[in-house]
Amino acid sequence: MHKYKVISIFFLLLFITPLSAGAAADYRVEQQDTLWEIALKFQKDLQDIINSNPQIENPDLIFPGEIIIIPSRGKWNYFPEMDDNENELMRLTNEKRKELRLKPLSVDVKLNIAAKKKSSDMMKLQYVSHNSPTYGNPTEMLRNQQISFMTVKENIGAGYKTADEMFNAWMNSAVLRENILSKKATHFGSGYSQGGLHGHYWTIFIVEKNEGG
Repeated sequence: MHKYKVISIFFLLLFITPLSAGAAADYRVEQQDTLWEIALKFQKDLQDIINSNPQIENPDLIFPGEIIIIPSRGKWNYFPEMDDNENELMRLTNEKRKELRLKPLSVDVKLNIAAKKKSSDMMKLQYVSHNSPTYGNPTEMLRNQQISFMTVKENIGAGYKTADEMFNAWMNSAVLRENILSKKATHFGSGYSQGGLHGHYWTIFIVEKNEGG
């Protein structure tokens, strides 16, 4: 059966809590290093590095010779429940944001769970829409899962076989690209499901965290 390729967007709100991480090694900051570049070098989540270094008052300001603790988490493996496709969407998103000098996003487990549920629901019920027969619209879905929120944007898609293909399709849409490159965004969650009518289903949430907690 022909697999139609569909992309879409919806806006909602969300508040997320920061991640925790353990430390495994030390790194001495070099000239012109940034925390994002260090995270990329060691293939770690930026938020894990920030959380492992409470001595850093301003994550945007580090100095040559300063010692940074590198957490032990593996290559782009933000959470065990995230598969390779979901981790790849995270990597592609932050690579593009870094290229444009935007702050990288931190992955959030609650957003990942919600995104996985949405992709699985679309696959099982053979639809591609922000209005789920199971969960209702995205705002209702997140509220029913007792997730507090401020702002979030949702990109969905179906039919694209790889994370690269799906990400490129989103980036070729002016509205969806704007969501991924939001200057206010701070957190990210992704969900992928394989099977069903279109073969591959994708969801990402891009969130502005409520700094007031």
